Amino acid sequence: MNNLNKYTKIALWVIVVIILLGVAGRCDRNEQVVYNMPDDVYRTIKAELGDPSDDRIAEEYLNNRDYWTVLTSKGYGTGKTD
Repeated sequence: MNNLNKYTKIALWVIVVIILLGVAGRCDRNEQVVYNMPDDVYRTIKAELGDPSDDRIAEEYLNNRDYWTVLTSKGYGTGKTD
């Protein structure tokens, strides 16, 4: 019975470590997406979505990269005029 408790504790620690690694990996990915995103696109997404978190900005950009790039290249939300 004592071995069962030991194995249960080990299994729970392994699960916790895997979850923490997943969270850390997601944070790193989002940080890289936001860092490598063009400034105009970042500012436009931030203004359009109402000052969201970087996690939400990265998700939106990855899901609609072409849309945001084309939109900002036409000057929307950047203060540029053609």
